[in-house]
Amino acid sequence: MKPHLGYVTMALLISSCASMPPPVVLENTGTEFPTMCMLLQSDGSLIFRGGFAFYNPGTWRRTDNDVLTVTLGGTEPFPTPVLKEQLPKHIGGLLGFDEKRREITYRFDAKTEFLNFGNFYFYRAASCHAS
Repeated sequence: MKPHLGYVTMALLISSCASMPPPVVLENTGTEFPTMCMLLQSDGSLIFRGGFAFYNPGTWRRTDNDVLTVTLGGTEPFPTPVLKEQLPKHIGGLLGFDEKRREITYRFDAKTEFLNFGNFYFYRAASCHAS
């Protein structure tokens, strides 16, 4: 019985050392502005780097496989005017927003090329190059 206990203990130690899955990186680069990233962390937190940091800390969740809901943190006013302008066009997957809850909803599946946030296009990337 004792040898089995040793194997179980080792398995638990190894599994507790496993790293968290990498974040989903969405990056805006190649514009007149510095590179910016949206990092969708595996724990549901959202971190902006290189721009929009005033919306940190944010959160995100998937309501199904195709819908991404972002909740903006920070104290900066919610970007209602920009979202009202973008919503009829549905550019970048924008589906809707809730100003009171500070939520923005996007169509976001495996084929989604980019998200439009604040009139900036954030494309999927392997890593974030923002400072």
